[in-house]
Amino acid sequence: MILEERLNLIRDILKKEGTVSNSTILKKLDVSESTLRRDLDYLQDKGEIRRVHGGATLNKLLDETNFKFNETTNLDAKKCIGKKASLLIEEGSYIFLDAGTTTHSLIDYLADKKNVTVVTNGLMHLEKLSSFSIPTIILGGKMKASTFISYGEETISEINNLNFDIAFIGANGVDDKNYTTADINEALIKKAAINNASKSYILADSSKIGKKYFANICSVTQAELIKED
Repeated sequence: MILEERLNLIRDILKKEGTVSNSTILKKLDVSESTLRRDLDYLQDKGEIRRVHGGATLNKLLDETNFKFNETTNLDAKKCIGKKASLLIEEGSYIFLDAGTTTHSLIDYLADKKNVTVVTNGLMHLEKLSSFSIPTIILGGKMKASTFISYGEETISEINNLNFDIAFIGANGVDDKNYTTADINEALIKKAAINNASKSYILADSSKIGKKYFANICSVTQAELIKED
């Protein structure tokens, strides 16, 4: 049995059982203890499972929350983050402003910035950007109603034709290795923006620390975290 087949079987067993002993997995896979140990180590390193004494348990990934819920939570922290992030923007900058409620808080501090152009896939940002008369490029693509974003191949293609001085990116989870989000389509947009920016920052309040979601945005070495004091 090849590696990927074994890993998928282990995943299926843990999804059904939650926590399973090594002996049970060994019987179902009919492999050696050393092979099972390597496979479990691999899945643990990827964050999919957690090794426990004599077995393994499935890491339960968190679910995405919608924009309407997020805009009512941790408001003071988000305002603090938005203000701190605004201090990094130089006049004449082209910035990528990711979708999300924490990045949304940054807009309040852009009114005094001269000749700053915002590129965004965040449909929720448009009314406020317009009210402050901030030059804005809205990215095309499909619309995701729950989080008010544009996404898809068209969105990523447009990002790949642009260069940003700074990218401000939202994240749902922050652990010691990666920044994560719930939706792989959103993660791909965030990755593309980071790859096309001279400097990238993750805007995330402290409630996101220690949480892990399905899709990796980037490693913690690729973007600097801005959180509240």
